[in-house]
Amino acid sequence: MKKNKLKLKKWVLVVPLLLIILIIGFIVYANIHGMYTNLKIKINGDSNVKLEVGSEYKDKGIKATYNKKSIKDITTKGKVDNKKIGVYKIKYIVKYKKVEKTATRTVKVVDTTSPEINIGAETVNLLVGNDYTEFGFSASDNYDGDITSKVTSTNNIDKNTVGTYEINYEVSDSSGNKSSAKRVVNVINALPSNGKVAVLNYHFFFDPNEEYCGDGNCEDVNEFRRQLDYLRDNNFKTLTMKEFRDWMYGVIEIPEKSVLITVDDGAKGTGLHNGNKLIPILEEYKMHATLFLITGWWDISNYQSSYLDIESHTNDMHTERYCEGVTRGAKMLCLNRDEVLNDLKKSIEITGSKNAFCFPFYAYDDNSINLVKEAGFELAFIGGGRKANRSDDKYHIPRYQIRQTTDINTFINYVS
Repeated sequence: MKKNKLKLKKWVLVVPLLLIILIIGFIVYANIHGMYTNLKIKINGDSNVKLEVGSEYKDKGIKATYNKKSIKDITTKGKVDNKKIGVYKIKYIVKYKKVEKTATRTVKVVDTTSPEINIGAETVNLLVGNDYTEFGFSASDNYDGDITSKVTSTNNIDKNTVGTYEINYEVSDSSGNKSSAKRVVNVINALPSNGKVAVLNYHFFFDPNEEYCGDGNCEDVNEFRRQLDYLRDNNFKTLTMKEFRDWMYGVIEIPEKSVLITVDDGAKGTGLHNGNKLIPILEEYKMHATLFLITGWWDISNYQSSYLDIESHTNDMHTERYCEGVTRGAKMLCLNRDEVLNDLKKSIEITGSKNAFCFPFYAYDDNSINLVKEAGFELAFIGGGRKANRSDDKYHIPRYQIRQTTDINTFINYVS
């Protein structure tokens, strides 16, 4: 009986104590749970982000509050390498009154940019019977860098049959992005050995919608485009000066449909500093021309393009009516031997070429021709209004002068 009383007394003491402990535990739990529940984290922006490799990553962070009170004690862990493809984790840690809560943003750095293929000339002419020689190509990728070695090409060229063929180039980067390019190859007949080439002579270029040009030598850019359209649509090859020079000397054969475009002086619309009409059009059509530049008048840097050769039009002898008693006598005809040679050598120094020379105002005499030869030039151009052929004197090469009044039918007659 006594033992039972002792046990009862013991439980009377223990049960309240347990209840107190349970109550305290519940209060602590409720307080902590309430704090945890009231501590809120919201990721700013998307929690899953795709980032193009190489693009700048700007983390938008998170917003943390407790009972609508903003919390600034935020720790961010993790880093995104925007230059390396992969998956990155940004972890945000918020601590408030010994309660900690976290959130995670996933950033996937990807490469969706296609590589670039550069094949240079998109259209080339191949003389019938000749083997096709690859003109060259390159490929680059924003992530892989130079991937030229991965380029594959296929073609359907029949070198023995006149016609139009294609070479198709393809390349893929390490992410599976693909690019392709196409080169058109025209297999054509060669110009006969006694064949002739139209050499066209332009001066100035202007857009009548934007400006006025009162000189008869001014060429409306819209008409110039019509002329180039005709050359392109009829598969003409626009020769570089070196190609024309090599043909004149019998070094190479050229396509039956070939033309040489020349531009005199370097004035209005021909350079970056004076309207810049000529070069963008040549580059758009991927056609070649030669500029005979008065090198002492304008800086050669204004005329740089892979589609524009630059040859000499003297350094500073392009002055009309300089010679007494000669109406169109250019300054070149009146200076002494040393003065002329020094001028020509200066122009050669600037252009870096002796391929060709153009007489100012189409004016020349035996002495000036001999001095052009002595300076080392291999060709010289004049006027004449007819086609050039290999039997012509290489220092009297004729040209067709293109003026504002030259309509498309006249142009077609020149080149046909």
